[in-house]
Amino acid sequence: MHLVKKEDAMKKTLLLIFAAVLLASCSKDDSIGGTVNSNTFPDLTTYEWMLQTDETAVVAWLFDKAGLVDKINGDVTIVGPSKWAVMRYVYRRNKPFRDGVAGATEFKIEDIEDSEAAKMGMYIFPGKWDIAALEEQGPQYLTSLDGSQELYLYLEKASADPGAAWNGEGNPGAGYQYGNFMMSNPRIVYAVFKRGSTWEVDDKTGQPSYLARYTLGLQGSETDQAYRMYLSDVHTANGVVHIVMMGNTAYTERYQYHTLFFYGTRSDDY
Repeated sequence: MHLVKKEDAMKKTLLLIFAAVLLASCSKDDSIGGTVNSNTFPDLTTYEWMLQTDETAVVAWLFDKAGLVDKINGDVTIVGPSKWAVMRYVYRRNKPFRDGVAGATEFKIEDIEDSEAAKMGMYIFPGKWDIAALEEQGPQYLTSLDGSQELYLYLEKASADPGAAWNGEGNPGAGYQYGNFMMSNPRIVYAVFKRGSTWEVDDKTGQPSYLARYTLGLQGSETDQAYRMYLSDVHTANGVVHIVMMGNTAYTERYQYHTLFFYGTRSDDY
């Protein structure tokens, strides 16, 4: 009689179970484990979604303070700030207080006046401009509902994520190129905010681009500001939300991150 060790039998059983689970997973959706990370919230308005999301709760408060809740709950796209943009705004407002200027008092977020909060209208744009719409109709020149801000919204395929495995010579490590481990390159939503009387365009494409920002200097009052998204393509019951992250330069340059209302200059960060 041939005897099978208990350990060998257990190993065979585990292998059979693993194979069955693997086949079942692949037959369903060609994925192994994990959950679907949905960015669609059909039961929440834009305001409700922003209010319950950590990165945007204070931004929702500002929209409310500005009396713009009905506007953001319309058929619109929000290309707006995160809580870090608000924090940086408050930090810059406190520059005199930090420097010990006579009579300067500490500025807190509650001190934002209604007239200043009203500038939140610059982040609200008509229509629903998600990735699918931008793919179908191409880059879009948009004007905010209040007419105060012009925007160029477009998609770009990334070859490697900025900051990933840099080789010390300004290039991402070859092993981290998306084409080496993904079927297709991710699409990133970019936004260029017009900050002067004319667009700064790329000589090759004739379109606004973060590359053109360097013609006027990063801190110029007329310099268009370009950002990739921190949160992107969020679909609510009524609209679309994109939350800007930073200027497309080195992560270590903190002055490149967006500041609420584009308030201040680099010198206010110190």
